[in-house]
Amino acid sequence: MNLIDTRRAQAVQRQQQAVHAPAPLFLRACPGAGKTRVLVDRHCLTPPGPRRAGRALLSFTNVASDELRDRCSGNRPDLTAFPHFIGTFDSFLWRYLVRPFLPATPPWQHVLSWDHVPAAVVGPRKVPLSSFRFSYDPATRQTAVQWPAAARSLVRSQLSEADYLRLAQRRRDDLWQRRGYMTGHEVRIAALDHVRNPSVTHLLRHRFFEIVVDEAQDCSELDLTVLEQLHRAGLPLVVVADTDQGIYEWNDARPQDLHSFTQHLPTHLELNGNWRSSPPVCQLAATLRPTARSIPDDPVGDHHEAAVPLLLLPYGHHGRKTSGLLDASDAGEAFIGYVAREDIAPTDCLAMAYRNDAVPKARSRPAPNHPKGTDAKALAWAAAVFTTAEAPAAARKHALAIASTLLDNYWHPDTEETLADSLAAHGIAPALMRRRAGKFLTALPLVDATPARDWRSAARSVLRAQLPPTSKQPAPPKILSLTAKELDQPIGSLAGMPQADSDSTPAAAMRSSTVHQAKGSEADAVLIHLPKPQSVTELLQAWADPLTHTENNELLRTYYVAITRARHMVALTYPLSKHHEVTTHLETMKIDYREETAHHLL
Repeated sequence: MNLIDTRRAQAVQRQQQAVHAPAPLFLRACPGAGKTRVLVDRHCLTPPGPRRAGRALLSFTNVASDELRDRCSGNRPDLTAFPHFIGTFDSFLWRYLVRPFLPATPPWQHVLSWDHVPAAVVGPRKVPLSSFRFSYDPATRQTAVQWPAAARSLVRSQLSEADYLRLAQRRRDDLWQRRGYMTGHEVRIAALDHVRNPSVTHLLRHRFFEIVVDEAQDCSELDLTVLEQLHRAGLPLVVVADTDQGIYEWNDARPQDLHSFTQHLPTHLELNGNWRSSPPVCQLAATLRPTARSIPDDPVGDHHEAAVPLLLLPYGHHGRKTSGLLDASDAGEAFIGYVAREDIAPTDCLAMAYRNDAVPKARSRPAPNHPKGTDAKALAWAAAVFTTAEAPAAARKHALAIASTLLDNYWHPDTEETLADSLAAHGIAPALMRRRAGKFLTALPLVDATPARDWRSAARSVLRAQLPPTSKQPAPPKILSLTAKELDQPIGSLAGMPQADSDSTPAAAMRSSTVHQAKGSEADAVLIHLPKPQSVTELLQAWADPLTHTENNELLRTYYVAITRARHMVALTYPLSKHHEVTTHLETMKIDYREETAHHLL
């Protein structure tokens, strides 16, 4: 047995140890460690046949829970049915810790956000309730409300910030307590209240013999408080996380809180065999972690022999120096040319930045970014997605939701109910609405380079032809808003659709997204853009400080996530003015790199 076979055998042995380890258990898994396989194998150990109790497999996104469900279904279809549960953490709380213990009235509804409730607006300026941040203290059981955008939104307002905060609290309490709407935050508050009741946890112990929480680094303070109560009540927990990938601190997900919680779990295991990335990628990522975990993960996958150094693509000019790459788009083209030498196609690349407006646009195809509103841009996005055969199922579903909401707003302009409530009130079956929404989307004009004002005019004509199934013809539509500066822009560009090159043949495109959107994905080659000198300085300062690492700095955790998406290689692009500082830091950290400032690679 050669060395790589030995290392792979050791990685598999650690996986099997995690498969068979009893709960309560904390499993730390590095990127590419095969944790999904471990969880599926663990679930597949469940004996076949009728059972009274099952296992709950929980994650924080529908994509992750769907992957768990699909893999389990391919091995043992019975493991996806009662008494087992595979779904999101939110849906688990709602289904087993909240809804069964609520009073019969009002008609309770779990909504994704306040944006899904038309009545969730505040004050004379109709500020969306989702603009306010509600925080709950589990110790005092008190709620505080903040409005981050207050200064910008209160210009020439007759009401003060305190007035709006008071109105927001009142509107939220009314929607929750009187009308029965609950977002994830209210669900968590109710779940915590119920889980403190011994009779509730008694029922849950008989319902589940084990609860697995994947991606636990995304747990908020409220989530961890609920899990702590379950642990104290004797529910066997398996907590799986990589705290270095915790990038939702804005949602109260803090690595130190998870660390404190997992200290109460008796068994700790670690998976550090990386089946995804090359040695240089593993070494680069390790430099962002705490000293105790600065040893690189063991690359045991298909790229274990790849030795492509970090690629630097500085652009622009600084003093008398000028790069052959004029801007980030030029750097993106050079990146595509460079990876072609490694036999990597643009479609196997991923371009990322901290902010969406900084992602390199060279032949990039934006990731599906589901619009939140129902304006003309959102409708154009929905029409383009729905008529694209290869569009993801989740995107097509969201497109139908946008069209359904617009039709309902057109047919019933004075409603303050959710779409589901409005359909029920007017006797419209959801299936019928989906069919009408699909026909509406396919009848809309092509989403291309047409000016937005012209496309909107044509879309309104199509909307006027959509007769309501149960009531009279409504007034001409005044919806599908656009700002003045958007009227003459191409509707395809506003909708975020990829544009073809100037010739008739579209160039091969690489995926592009923010780092947060890319979490959970991977690519052969990754391009990370640092758009401003200040952004480079902030990263280098945190990176170079021995007291700063992924455990206490979310900026480093964000770039750790970006780097670890790569299988074969990583590239950085940034303004030329910071090039000397970047190379000096890399040499200090003993990180191999190669720099390119020309297009001759293409």
